[in-house]
Amino acid sequence: MKNVPLQDLHHQLEELLDSGQYAAGFALGRHILQHYPRHLATYRLLGLAALEAGLEEDSVDLLQRALSADPEDGDMWAALHEAAAHLDLHPDAEVAGAYAHDLIAPEKGVSAIARGHAAARENAWEWAYDEYRKGYLDQPQRMDAALGLLSALFKLEQWQSSLVVARHVLDELPYSLKALWLALLSAKKLGRNDLPLRKWFQRTRSIDPENTYIHRWLDTAATSSFRSSVATIPDWDSSGSWQYNLKIE
Repeated sequence: MKNVPLQDLHHQLEELLDSGQYAAGFALGRHILQHYPRHLATYRLLGLAALEAGLEEDSVDLLQRALSADPEDGDMWAALHEAAAHLDLHPDAEVAGAYAHDLIAPEKGVSAIARGHAAARENAWEWAYDEYRKGYLDQPQRMDAALGLLSALFKLEQWQSSLVVARHVLDELPYSLKALWLALLSAKKLGRNDLPLRKWFQRTRSIDPENTYIHRWLDTAATSSFRSSVATIPDWDSSGSWQYNLKIE
């Protein structure tokens, strides 16, 4: 079977899931993950769709995998909260609810982390740094606070501190996509060639092979040396018959 752009299949996946064609969508999602087992955008779509389809256990599994790469996605945390609450996974539901509350409507939050998110949305990076630092010192398990602190340091051109925080996040979440990118960019600013740059870059390719997220997160000047790329995988046979399940190995 011929190769086709991954982006085309991902758009097809979106259309199938948006129209409620879950059996076909789950089959296509599995096909994509066979070739890109860490593809963040696919995990995100499947996790949200699994919740809509009433597959709460699958939703929890898929969303947790996606959030390990992007713990700043409030919509995924909200979906995880709903799925975990339905399954009576109360500690997981409470944690997910706290993340969702601070990320989705940070201007309404009272925590330092929420204020950090609100400041970041306004590009008020000195304010964001102060709030994220307070929040992270109070709740070091909150990786959105750590990533917020990392983003603030990078925006303030504190390359050495940015690299230190990025490496700390990667100790906790080895596939955190933003931490990988900001580690690479900070190392480049510092001229550090003694770091595992190739390994970090290979991880970004496994998670987001077309560099979609980095161009969404950072301005053109910061990402000018990292061009968007086209990934291809074998085409999917859309004429098949699929079981209504979502088992991802």
